[in-house]
Amino acid sequence: MKRCNYWSLTVGTLLILTLTACDVNIASEVLSSSATDRTIHVTGSGSVTGEPDIATLDIGVSVERETVAEAREEAASAMTALINSLQGNNVAEKDIKTENFSIYPQYDYTDDGRVLRGYRVNNTVRAKVRDLATLSDVIDDAAGAGGDSIVISSIQFMIDDTTPLQTEARSLAVKDAEAKAQTLAKASGVRLGEPLTITESTYFEGPPIPFATAEVAFDDAARASTPIAPGELTVTVTVTVVYEIE
Repeated sequence: MKRCNYWSLTVGTLLILTLTACDVNIASEVLSSSATDRTIHVTGSGSVTGEPDIATLDIGVSVERETVAEAREEAASAMTALINSLQGNNVAEKDIKTENFSIYPQYDYTDDGRVLRGYRVNNTVRAKVRDLATLSDVIDDAAGAGGDSIVISSIQFMIDDTTPLQTEARSLAVKDAEAKAQTLAKASGVRLGEPLTITESTYFEGPPIPFATAEVAFDDAARASTPIAPGELTVTVTVTVVYEIE
């Protein structure tokens, strides 16, 4: 009889310890879940526009001749004139960088097969124009210097220092996120706490078409000038903020 009481007491003690351990684990999970899940996630954005103050111009020459030597020599001559033209319009030497140089054979395809026609030499530089008021002259004079070999691939307008715009857009994004979080907290009947994490993304949006006008303007010498419209650049900052619920 004593032995049975002993075993009953042992089993009961183990059962109590097991249940107590389970209760501790359950309580711990509830507290942990409550601490991590009581948050509000919001995304805010802010956009600021500014006028571009520099332009990058991808410009070069493309020459095809019967031999490599002829094509290379004519391309070199045209490119030298082109670079001299850029520098003559106050484009600094440090702002002119070779982007591409290539020599490719050119073929004609007939019923009898492939026939070598000649060789093409391409030479392209990227020029940074820091005075947009001179951009039309830069393009026109470069086209005149390069002649029929001239190739203009693209123009991109940029802002040299976007830091002030980013700072302003970032402030607007944070305010937007906070306003959204306050609205959600009020609608849910809870009190908004401190931000726990903040992540940021920045985007730059330029004008979709760099040559934005088709009108032709004439100067005093009755020479058509290339119309250029830089448009505006938009800096957008997006922030994702996780707020604690008090």
